[in-house]
Amino acid sequence: MTESTTGTSATSNGKPKLEEAQSTADILVGFVTMSILFTIIIGVALFFLIGSIQSPSKVGLFVVLPYYTYTMFLRRDELKDGNHWHHFSQNFFVLNIFRRYLRLEIQKPIPPQVLALDSQDKAQVLLAVFPHGSNSDYRVAMDGILHEALPILAEKVRTLTASSLFRVPLAREIALWTGCVDASRKVAERQFDQGRSILVLPGGEQEQIRTQNGRELVYVDKRKGFIKLALRKNVPVVPVYVFGASDLYHTSNAAFGLRLALVKNLGVAIPLTAGKCGFPLCPVNVKTTIVFGTPIEMKCKEPGKPTDEEVQAKHKEFVMALEKLFDDNKTALGYGDRKLDIM
Repeated sequence: MTESTTGTSATSNGKPKLEEAQSTADILVGFVTMSILFTIIIGVALFFLIGSIQSPSKVGLFVVLPYYTYTMFLRRDELKDGNHWHHFSQNFFVLNIFRRYLRLEIQKPIPPQVLALDSQDKAQVLLAVFPHGSNSDYRVAMDGILHEALPILAEKVRTLTASSLFRVPLAREIALWTGCVDASRKVAERQFDQGRSILVLPGGEQEQIRTQNGRELVYVDKRKGFIKLALRKNVPVVPVYVFGASDLYHTSNAAFGLRLALVKNLGVAIPLTAGKCGFPLCPVNVKTTIVFGTPIEMKCKEPGKPTDEEVQAKHKEFVMALEKLFDDNKTALGYGDRKLDIM
């Protein structure tokens, strides 16, 4: 049986339970800090949008135009090697507050096969993380503790992120500083070619829009691109499950058909959510635990050229491993009454 660094309590019916060890101060400080941070990010985005319309000669010309000229033409870090700022990821006080608020941790013991990869300077890996959750904001806080658990791998990891995020001021900078790069195939391949590793949330917008509080759901049946990439580059894939990610926000299915159509046609997900105290800009303080599975070897008969059959077989192996990872850990982490729904 696995154990966490702080331990996890569960109710008799297997449902998650807030730990008594979490202080009221941590909850209050976390709620206020995260609410302010997300409010600032949205406020700046609205300022750029509304300001450029209402005052194009001032805000548009002297703020919006210089910013997007610089980020879209002169400094496309997301299309290159990113702009990972390790000190920021590990030590920025807001991220430390967020980690305490979520009680975010990596489950111990980490599989020895993963630790073995971390001990090799040239080892590469693809970390496939599920579920995405309503906003996947836990991912930002996750980057810092990867450096504590897997320092060698974490130094090389880049996270594939939707291109749209790099168009939002402040969100762009935070994403870059926490190791994100554009989720295009070309960028992903370049990362491997440069000796780096990749972290990806394969469920993406499809999984995001389907997230339901209290339900463990992963959208993976049609997500085979990450498997094909790993086979082409001969890089092992590690299944990773984040317990608590599905419960960080209360969710609504209102206008689901319309919102799903936006995802399918425009790649834009609009989750209808409410967080702590019903406030949409701060998640609920649910204990969030990252669990690593055993690496799955990715080799094909003809190096660099996987067949459809090889992709299908390895994808099936991954899905089975992800389901086993969930089932093996769910009771100890307080989710014994749930099953993993695979779409």
